[in-house]
Parts: sequence; C-alpha cells; structure tokens
Amino acid sequence: MIPPLKLDQHFLKDENVLGKIVDAAQIKPDDAILEIGPGKGILTAELAKKAEKVVAIELDEEFKLFLDNMPANVEVKYGNALELMNEVKFNKIVANIPYAISEPLFRKLLKKDFETAVLLLGKHFYNILSGKESKWSIIITVFFEISKVVDVPKRSFRPIPRTDSVVILIKRREAQLGLAEQIIKEFVLQEDKKVFNALAEAFVRTEKLTQKQAKEKVSELNLPDKLLDKKVAYLSNMQFMAISGKIRKL
Repeated sequence: MIPPLKLDQHFLKDENVLGKIVDAAQIKPDDAILEIGPGKGILTAELAKKAEKVVAIELDEEFKLFLDNMPANVEVKYGNALELMNEVKFNKIVANIPYAISEPLFRKLLKKDFETAVLLLGKHFYNILSGKESKWSIIITVFFEISKVVDVPKRSFRPIPRTDSVVILIKRREAQLGLAEQIIKEFVLQEDKKVFNALAEAFVRTEKLTQKQAKEKVSELNLPDKLLDKKVAYLSNMQFMAISGKIRKL
C-alpha cells in the first residue's frame, strides 16, 4: 500500500539526484543528521549508511509502513517538523523539504546552530534566495553562504509537481560582516519585536549605544510611524528592503 498524495508530497525517484544530495552533505561517521519529511525513507536509508544517527521527522503517520523498518541508527518522530526540531540534536540537515514550509523553515534555521544543510527545495523559492532584490536574499547573505548543487527537473518526482526544484548547500557565513550587515542581522534575529524596538536593540548591540542614543538613531532614519509599529516578522518584501536601504546609508 502506498499512502495517498497529501501534505504537499512529491517523491524523488531520480537515484542520481539522491546520490548527489548525500555526497554534498559530506557525511562523517560521527554526524547527527536531521531529515525533514522522509516519506518512504529512501533518502533516510542512504543517510543512515554513513551517519552515526539520523532523526527523521515525518508529519504523515501513514508512512509508518515504510519508516518502521529503518536501520537501528534512525529515530523517527511524527509531527510538525518546525516544532519538533527544537527537541533534536543535530549538526547537519539533509532533506527534501515540502514546498509549503520553505520560508518558515528558513526562519528557524537563522537561529539554529548547525554545520551544513543540503536541501531540495522549489526553484521559485531558490530564485528568491539567490536574487538581488528581495528580503530573503538580503537575509540569507548576512547569515549563510549558499551554493547550488544541482537542478532537479519536475519529471524527477512522482507525482510530477508544478515546478522544478534545486538542491542547495548551505553553510554558515565565514566572511566578516560589515557594520550595516551586522545591524541587519541583529534586526532580523528579533522578529518577534516591533520594528522600532528591534532597530534600537540592533544599534545597542552593534554600536554599543545607550538605549537613548539608539532610539534617537532610529528616529533619524525617518521611517513612517506605521512601519515602526509593525512586527519584524510581518514585514513585506518592500518594507524590509526600505529599512535595509536606510541602514546601509548610515
């Protein structure tokens, strides 16, 4: 029995691509791998051959038929990966991620400590990450280094999705950040705060200002009150671009 298609599921059938995903992760015998959305466990089994441990998080319990028979070094958890990944210790992520959780997952990764991630994601979102004029391209630049591993045409999946995909390799950025980039990074990390408070805190942390000096500096940016009162997490692409543009002109 094969579970019916739901929950944004498209199964990678191209063994060549699977091999490139595993190779790109450069798995060592002591690695702990987090896999999101293992489905039938084809990639999971390959990861388990090389890693010390694999923790696979699957939303759909109908896949127990396949995942109950994984090697002994595989632990399977059922539920929402965005919630359960907080309970998992890992140093690498290797996953064919559901398109619907691409952006929420990247928000989580900004605050996670890991060495590398090899992700198969939709080409549309990859274009957003790698473009020059987008909120996410700016965010990614200050946190990570991203490189393309391979393009994956939609015919490589069953059933065929609406869009092509891309395998990417993500590593923590090693190059030193300029002051504007440091401010943007601190600003993004406070996504639960309103823009005014997040900017003020970013100035305090990066320029060692007092709270009063930091608030004065925020006022000097001449941003609309309505924008300053909005939570960082809910900024549109255009709003985020406007704020980052002001920061870069300081």
